[in-house]
This record gives sequence, structure tokens and C-alpha cells, in this order.
Amino acid sequence: MPRTMTLAATLMLVFTCAFADQFEVDELYARVMKAQGPERAQLEAQLDKACAQKDCRMTRLFWYTDLAEAERVASQLGRPVISLHLLGRLDEELSCANSRFFRTTLYSDPAIAALLRDEFVLHWHSVRPVPRITIDFGDGRKIQQTITGNSAHYLLASNGVVLDALPGLHSPNAFREQLERWVRLHQLLRQGDVAGVLARYHADAFNEATQHWRELSARSGVVIEKRKLTKTQIDSIALVASRQAASKARVERPMFAQLEFGQSLTTLQPTQWEKLGAMEQDRVTFAPESIDVIRRKQFGDDAPHTEEMNTLMENLRRTVAAETIFNEIELHRQIHSWFLNGEVEDLLSLNERIYDELFLTPSKDPWLGLRTPSVFTALNQ
Repeated sequence: MPRTMTLAATLMLVFTCAFADQFEVDELYARVMKAQGPERAQLEAQLDKACAQKDCRMTRLFWYTDLAEAERVASQLGRPVISLHLLGRLDEELSCANSRFFRTTLYSDPAIAALLRDEFVLHWHSVRPVPRITIDFGDGRKIQQTITGNSAHYLLASNGVVLDALPGLHSPNAFREQLERWVRLHQLLRQGDVAGVLARYHADAFNEATQHWRELSARSGVVIEKRKLTKTQIDSIALVASRQAASKARVERPMFAQLEFGQSLTTLQPTQWEKLGAMEQDRVTFAPESIDVIRRKQFGDDAPHTEEMNTLMENLRRTVAAETIFNEIELHRQIHSWFLNGEVEDLLSLNERIYDELFLTPSKDPWLGLRTPSVFTALNQ
């Protein structure tokens, strides 16, 4: 007669199965760190395959590529899912530029990697292949790079309900703080009042992003031009305002979201972005492990001159600072407003809208904006 498993034994079996993939990654990682020469390179390739991520030695993160499986494990562990949507594949060197920066500047940070491993179940999905461009110098030398493409991290409940989306590249500090906010959000959602908690979360985040811009604008002197509202936009504001009366959470939302409707950072000039990036670059710090990855990616086994490395890092901090401002204040703030207005239905439609309206690379355009029929190139197409 088969014996009935005790509750403790059943729970242990569930958690063992859920953690099995990470155990395999950790075991391979330990072997990689002990190996040298060709053996190490071979083990690193095995580790990348086990992780489903290129350069897994730098991150020790396990990723699912089957969303249903990720949600099943998330349900077992009581965790939310982070679903990365990107152009290309995370397990290939030439995925889109953003995802390469994620691997090298974010996931390689031990504090960020620990949060991702311990608090979330990770999944990635390739939206479409990433365009590549090859520059042939005619003497045997070639440079191959990706061109265009963007990525977004989606926060999902274990049942697949989308809770938030983080578009594009952020600084390590900003990314880590966002992960910590998502952990707190998940804890609050488990206590009940899902609609109210989610509305307050997005309202607070919208307000913080707007206030950050006000402070930046005041310090830098960089301003956004006001755009005249259309009748459709005015009607939309009136509709949202009427909804506020029906919900306590909506009533708590400040009205400046409507008052500043129509402003956009896309109107800023390159010189203004350079100024903003320079102002905020001191807030961008990279972990020593990430700096080592950056050095090896850029210079290989050759030790760069201190001046070269310092210049590289200064330029990188300035660029990442500017991207963080744009992605958080312009793009993420817009996503928060979609949630507040009740315009988010599911992951698929939200992802379509982000790539269409925010990333400007809609799925209906097979050329990703790189080919314009009305522009003559004097080349056979």
C-alpha cells in the first residue's frame, strides 16, 4: 500500500522541483570558476545554455523561455514574474543593444542579480529578430553590430496579470530601486485590495516621475514646450476626471497628471540631453564586477590605459543618465498613466502598444522604420 506523503514532504518536493534549474546553474557556475583554458570556455558555453542567457557567468541567473512554465513555478514559490521582451535572443551575443547593456551593466551587479534570483521568476521572450548591420572595410576587417531595437521588463503576477512595465535602459541604482518597489508592490497585493493597491502604486510613481522632472528642469533650465490640447485629449481628460469620482483610489490621484497632459521630452534638443546627462551622471554608479565586465568587453585581454578607461566610464555614465531620465520620465510615466486610465488589458496588448507608440518599432512595419518607400537610395531593393 503506497504511503501518503506528509505535507512537509509534499512542500519540499514542490520547492525542490521549482529550484532544480537554479541548482543546475549554481553547480555549473562553481565548475566554471574552478576550470581554466579550453575546459573553462566549454563549461561557460554549457552554463549559458543552462541559463538561457549569454554571459551567464557574470550573472548566475536562470531564465525561462516558456511563460506558462515560469508562471507555474512563480505560483509554487509565491513570487512574481519578470518577463523581458527584446529584439533578438538573450542567449546570443548580438541581441538588441538594450539587452546587451542589461547583461553587462545591470545583471552583472551582484546586488541586482541577488534581487532577481531571490525575489522573482525570470522569463524572456523574443519579440522579433534584431536587425544587424555589417561594415566591410574591404581588407578583410568587418564590424557587425545590431541596429535599432528596444527592450522592456514586465512585472507579472504568477497568474499572468501584468502589473507594470519598465521600458528601456536604466542606471543600476534606478533599476535596483525599481526591483525593490516591485517586491514591495507584490507584498501589498498579497494582502488584498488589488485594484486600490495597484492604482495607488501607479499614481505615486507617476507623481514621483513628474516631480523629478520639475526638479531637473529647475536646476538645469531645460524646459519642455507646452503643446495645445486637441479636443480628443480634452475629452480624454474629462473622462478620466469623471472616473475619479467613482473610486477612492482615483480620487486620491493628483490632478496635475491632466494639467500637464501633452508635454513630451521628445521635443528636447541633443544639446539639452547632453546637459541633463552631465548633470545626473554622478548618480550613475557601476559595481566593480560590472566595471570589470565593461573593461573586458571593450578591451579584451589588453589592459587599457587609465585615461582611456576613465573617459569610457564617464561617457557611459552620462549616456546612461540621459537614458534613465527619458525612459523613466517620458516612457514609464506614460505607462503609469495607461494603468491609471484603465487602458491596460493584458501583456500582449501592452507590449504591442509599447513597441508601437513608445519604442516606435511597430510589429506591422517589417522594416522597423529603416526603409522609407518615399526616399530614393539609388540601390536595388
